[in-house]
Amino acid sequence: MKTNCTHQKECLQLIQRILDKEATAEEEARFLANKDQCLPCQEGYALELSLKKAIKDKCSVSCPSDLFTRIKTKLFLVLILISILIPLFC
Repeated sequence: MKTNCTHQKECLQLIQRILDKEATAEEEARFLANKDQCLPCQEGYALELSLKKAIKDKCSVSCPSDLFTRIKTKLFLVLILISILIPLFC
């Protein structure tokens, strides 16, 4: 088993794309087939997977609906203000 990955940056980017479901099926299959022979890729995959799971577990609480409505209203007002001010300065 390799203890040093010569493509570590690219492998980490691929791992993130795989976990985000953005990699092609061919990329994912090729990585998963080779990951068992590269210790840094195994560790990187396990770390990214555990981070993604931890974030998902911690972010399961949703925003209260009244707070969401207030934020949405303020953003709408900001967009209106910007749409009025841009023509004045351009």
